[in-house]
Amino acid sequence: MADKKIGRNDPCACGSGKKYKKCCLLTDNVASPPVSAATLQRLQLAVTHHQAGRLAEAQALYRQVLNVSPHNADALHYSGLIYYQTGDSATAVRLISESIRLQPSSLMHCNLGAAQQALGHHDAAIASYRAAIALQPDYAEAYSNLGAALQELGQLTDAIAAFGQAIALNPQYASAHNNLANALLVQGNLEKAIACYRQSLALNAENLSTHSNLLMALSYYPPCSAEQYLAEAQAFGVKALTKAIPYTQWPGFYANRPTKVLKIGLVSGDFKIHPVSYFLENICKYCEAENLELVAYATQFKEDALTQRLKPYFAEWHVISGMSDALVAQKIYTDGIDILVDLSGHTSANRLAVFAWQAAPVQVSWLGFFASTGVPGIDFLLTDAVSVPDSQRKYFSEKLWYLPETRLCFTPPQTVLLPSPPPAQHKGYVTFACLQNLSKINDAVIAVWAQIFQALPYAQLVIRNKQMSCSVEQAVLQQRLSAVGILPERVKIEGLVARETYLAAYAEIDIVLDTFPYPGGTTTCEALWMGVPTVTLAGNTLLARQGASLLHCAGLSDWIAQDENDYVAKAVRFAKDIDMLASLRLQLRSQLSATALFDAQRFSKQLAAAMFGMWQQKLLDKV
Repeated sequence: MADKKIGRNDPCACGSGKKYKKCCLLTDNVASPPVSAATLQRLQLAVTHHQAGRLAEAQALYRQVLNVSPHNADALHYSGLIYYQTGDSATAVRLISESIRLQPSSLMHCNLGAAQQALGHHDAAIASYRAAIALQPDYAEAYSNLGAALQELGQLTDAIAAFGQAIALNPQYASAHNNLANALLVQGNLEKAIACYRQSLALNAENLSTHSNLLMALSYYPPCSAEQYLAEAQAFGVKALTKAIPYTQWPGFYANRPTKVLKIGLVSGDFKIHPVSYFLENICKYCEAENLELVAYATQFKEDALTQRLKPYFAEWHVISGMSDALVAQKIYTDGIDILVDLSGHTSANRLAVFAWQAAPVQVSWLGFFASTGVPGIDFLLTDAVSVPDSQRKYFSEKLWYLPETRLCFTPPQTVLLPSPPPAQHKGYVTFACLQNLSKINDAVIAVWAQIFQALPYAQLVIRNKQMSCSVEQAVLQQRLSAVGILPERVKIEGLVARETYLAAYAEIDIVLDTFPYPGGTTTCEALWMGVPTVTLAGNTLLARQGASLLHCAGLSDWIAQDENDYVAKAVRFAKDIDMLASLRLQLRSQLSATALFDAQRFSKQLAAAMFGMWQQKLLDKV
């Protein structure tokens, strides 16, 4: 996860060898106009509160300083930093920019960059980080943050170089090793990414965020066995549990209580335009009718149009970013949550450590992850029989609860676009596509594609993802394809485009080629909605079987391959049957609408039955 600001416990950038909270957070005071002794004392007290995490008290004192000394650069800067820490990055940019105008420092530029980055202004953030480096060339944190901003723009090569420079300046900088691993993971260099995550953990073993990143990478790293993954996940769970004091009694947890409504807490950093919310939005519409009262615990401040569509379906909406695990757990307990649901697993911005506190009597993992969390406090994992055959139960620390048709229900995109005839009808050749992130396009996938394109000499391939916005990464991928015989004249490579443009482009695609062992989820559902089927390979983990689960529920079991040879055979056979493709495109959307994969009302009834079932099961376990 990107290093968005200078941590209080990070080594100070000045090279003193002290932690930042004991050094420049206190002493990086610029030459502001002279202030009275009382004002200076107030400013120092504010910094003390700031260091201790008492942000409201610190902010009140910074305001008092600014009331009497409106051009105090320190008070402007630190007040702006608190606005950034509490989610108001626009105000943070204004205040920190003013402090820089008065008297610039490398620290100010770096924190300005963090606030700009939080707003999605990545070019401005890059300029700020470079300004910080110009003032302080040995500023490792600025290089690390620069790398994160470059990565957001898809400039992976430059991002990796920036992270490398941060590490060269400070080899003990654990966050920089983690950030480098993130970039390598996106690039598809799994082995190096995993090594960097382990190096980061060697420097800071207690960092649960880095440990989550490692588990995310291991979950689709073929050499990592199911047993090895589970052991690593359980090691994470042990760390989380050592920092928790689990609740053991809950006032509302008893049989035959008067209310028949279950209060469901959803914990996620993805209540926004994100795949998790694409699978959540339509379900929320029907939860109240099924006696499920939803409460949101958002782990990030960022909100957008999708957030605003979600909010009306929630009885309460809480932002828990910046709160300690203990305080979050206390709030969940006080709120009287019956079932607490984690929607993140080991993905970005998760708060899995909160679940170790067992703040709700029933805790569940669902939707946003595809393996065991390893956290002892999580009782159940929601899945389906295709995703996790009964023989795979032993690879989960959670009890598995099977939904009858599918673990996922997709919200159709808001588009007026309709499925078009397959382009092969007028082009005379089939066009395959892969719209997955670069990290999923591994050498095994490319080797299988090579067999398909050898068998179909006129077939074309479209690849589109965020990382292909970088010309360097685009060239590297084309070299990998050319090395197996898929030459440039047969390939169209593009970067990320707007969602409507992306959906319209399915008119130029006949068949999607899924990746493995990390298949598509959102992309598969979007393709199906636009009438385009996917060839997927069913692996031996929940993640590797995600495509199989989606296609099975969609009524397309014939498109599920059992091994690589079967994958090639199906792709070639379907590519030669243009009439079948045309017929399928005409009927697929109506076919999907009758399945739990797209029928949210139907899925919500199944989800509610699962919630009440898990509640009753936990009550029985208690007796």
